[in-house]
Amino acid sequence: MNQVPVAAAPKPRPRYRKSNAEKAASEQEHFNLVLAAAETTINILRQHNLPAAIFGSLACRLYGNSRCPKGNFFPQDADILVLTPASDITAEILKQLLVAAAPRFFYLKNARDPAATYRILWFRQPSHRRETKVDILVPGPMSLPHIPLPRIRWVSGLPLAPFCFILLHKLKGWADHRDAPEGFKRARQSTDAADVRRLLDIGAEMRVLQAEPSWYKDLELFDAELQADSEVRVRQYCIEFPGRAERWRSLGFDVPEPDTAVVGSPPVVPDPAIAA
Repeated sequence: MNQVPVAAAPKPRPRYRKSNAEKAASEQEHFNLVLAAAETTINILRQHNLPAAIFGSLACRLYGNSRCPKGNFFPQDADILVLTPASDITAEILKQLLVAAAPRFFYLKNARDPAATYRILWFRQPSHRRETKVDILVPGPMSLPHIPLPRIRWVSGLPLAPFCFILLHKLKGWADHRDAPEGFKRARQSTDAADVRRLLDIGAEMRVLQAEPSWYKDLELFDAELQADSEVRVRQYCIEFPGRAERWRSLGFDVPEPDTAVVGSPPVVPDPAIAA
């Protein structure tokens, strides 16, 4: 009995990979979108007499550009702390204000968690398909302070939280993502660790902190809980990235040698791209 020949399965098409130039152009395009989202948000808030300060990866990028030519921070979204005059003005109220003020640019999406009581604010430009998230936060939760207005730094026309605030909150983000139960959050720890490394490489800002060894005990910016937690996080970071320990020592932190350090959670194998 003659066998019917079986047609060979078609070969899968080779996956297209962007060149380095294409990746850089895409990252720059997204950064421009995040920057537009921040500028639009800040402008609307100012029209309502609501001062604000940018922190997170966007602030890292802005500090890095102004102080460190080799610093390449490509933020995925904009984190904005709104310095509300009253405690009853919540983040959800502010999100609704932004959507009402500019519905062509802002809209709300449900959170991943179906039980969540908050919604996610997104920004888009009508002429582009891309969108980016805008995180609106208010003082109180997550050890976020009501930053005194004179301490806000203006860079490229945008208000930034103080550098020391950004450094310790980026370190907090790294620790939170590293210990998160959700895999998608844990995946962010490498980016956070890289941001911390780059912040520690901004010489001008580092020299300011080195001249004030007790800077992280400033109660205007850091509550007692954040101060204590930061000391633990610095030790954890230095165990995972021992090449950065001397930088933290120069900032006034008591960082023991690797063989004497004791940390509650086991170290993670560092990413060679961010270990220095």
